[in-house]
Amino acid sequence: MDTPSLSASVVGVWPYALLPLLSIIIYAFYNAWLHPLRHYPGPLLWRSFRIPYVVSTHKGQLHKQLKEFHTIYGPIVRIAPDELSYADGRAWKDIYTNRTGHQPFPRNQTWFKKQTPDEPHSILGFDEASHARYRRAFANAFSDKHLRDLAPIVEGYVDLLLSRLQASITDSVDLDHLIECIAFDIGSDLSFGQSFDSLRSGKVHPWVEVANGFGKGLALVASINRYPPIERLLRYIIPKKIMQKMQNHAMMSSAMAQKRLAMNTDRPDFVTPTKKYVEAKGGIEGKEWDINLMIFVFASSETIASALTAIFRELVQHPGTLHRLTYELRSTFQSEADLTIASTAHLSYLNAVINEGLRLDPPVVNAPPRVVPPGGDTVCGRYVPAGTYVAYNQFAANRQKYNFHLPNTFLPERFLLGKSSRHNDKDDMASFQPFSIGRHQCIGMKLAYAEMRIIVAKVLWGFDMQLANQQDRFDWGEQATYIFWDKRPLKIVQNRYLQILNSSNRDRDYSRTETQLPEDYKNDRPSQHQLESAGKPSSQPLSQYKPDAKKKKKKKKKKKKKKKKKKKKKKKKDLGSE
Repeated sequence: MDTPSLSASVVGVWPYALLPLLSIIIYAFYNAWLHPLRHYPGPLLWRSFRIPYVVSTHKGQLHKQLKEFHTIYGPIVRIAPDELSYADGRAWKDIYTNRTGHQPFPRNQTWFKKQTPDEPHSILGFDEASHARYRRAFANAFSDKHLRDLAPIVEGYVDLLLSRLQASITDSVDLDHLIECIAFDIGSDLSFGQSFDSLRSGKVHPWVEVANGFGKGLALVASINRYPPIERLLRYIIPKKIMQKMQNHAMMSSAMAQKRLAMNTDRPDFVTPTKKYVEAKGGIEGKEWDINLMIFVFASSETIASALTAIFRELVQHPGTLHRLTYELRSTFQSEADLTIASTAHLSYLNAVINEGLRLDPPVVNAPPRVVPPGGDTVCGRYVPAGTYVAYNQFAANRQKYNFHLPNTFLPERFLLGKSSRHNDKDDMASFQPFSIGRHQCIGMKLAYAEMRIIVAKVLWGFDMQLANQQDRFDWGEQATYIFWDKRPLKIVQNRYLQILNSSNRDRDYSRTETQLPEDYKNDRPSQHQLESAGKPSSQPLSQYKPDAKKKKKKKKKKKKKKKKKKKKKKKKDLGSE
């Protein structure tokens, strides 16, 4: 064996082996200290590579990481070599609206990349011309007049939900499951012209089972699309089941959409007014119906299901808030029939509870980023180079003390506009935009609010509820998320309100005034110490606030002092007697 020649060959290979490592080091060094975004703060590893962002997305933990980063680094954080995350309310207008003298920031194509070349653009896609065309076509379906026509359909499903809850009296029930059922039943009825009938059957429809993997699939595909040269290789990381679910979802949606279009009916839904517009002016054709109706079912169902589940969980974990809302509902309406979409629209505390739920636990956690247009532009008064990805991340931003007072606390009073709140002046309400703003603001915002109000109102007017297991308490943000939340079950037990009123054991008086609310409401409020230390992270994310705790400590100290004095007096007496 020729040893010298072997060592020479090994030495000759070393430069080639070190070349990839050297390239990585140079790449990281450039991104961290020479890149145009080098002056923006952020964790070193994230500033140097995109990989931490992708890994965090795959684990469903990106929202937690961004919240932590914004707490450490402030309202603007560099979370990848070419991406900035914002928690400054000014970013909403700078990024998402058409500013005079500025180019619009287009949507990031990696989030809305076509899976096949012949796949049409959707109302959520990056193509601005297609988005504007669809928006005009569907506008009448979401007008105030048409929403009034949709009200009886929505209210009918809410009554069906109440009957399901009534059938489960004395037994624990998974409210998350029932909310998901009603949300998708309404969404399918209004989009496909037929209900999934999940509330009646008690089973999740196959379409919904497929849709449950849609958010995760979209998040994973979008994160992988950030690496175009090795996209095909990285795509193998995504479980085949998820990719198959997305394909099945599209096929099933197409069949249902075409079936609805073939119906000769004027029933109130999303299709009827849109068809009339299209027949007169055009705007939607062929497969464009399929993909947009699929999006309407999913967007109008999953987001509402997440929002409502979060709101109900916050309420059962904060009994004082639950009692105050119940008081507002039961003192306002004398019978269940009085509760309608119209009659519940202006209830102040109901709206405050819903808005606080959307703030603390936003259904869309990490918004798809926009792209800074050619020539670069300013965001929050600072220059950002062209091609940079920018986004306002609601979960991270809404839980920062520089945006909201007691940011991690469920505190609906902040939305009472000064009626009984001492927090409004410390809350940056301009940063609260749960449905986004600008040309891409959610077209179904008014319908979403109407659904949430009537569901919360009717359920709480008709039932007293609490957690089935009081140990089942956690911060909503602890869950994993892939654009949408990976929700845990919400097991509750409930009693029919009318049965309680008619029973001899009536332990609650709903005729009392707001100032006479019970102790559980008072104990649910923040103490003065907590008001002064707003925004500081708590070791117990769901603590019960007891403002009388300091008084108890003082009483204990006084008792100790009295005991000491008594002991001293006894000693003096004993010494005197001696």
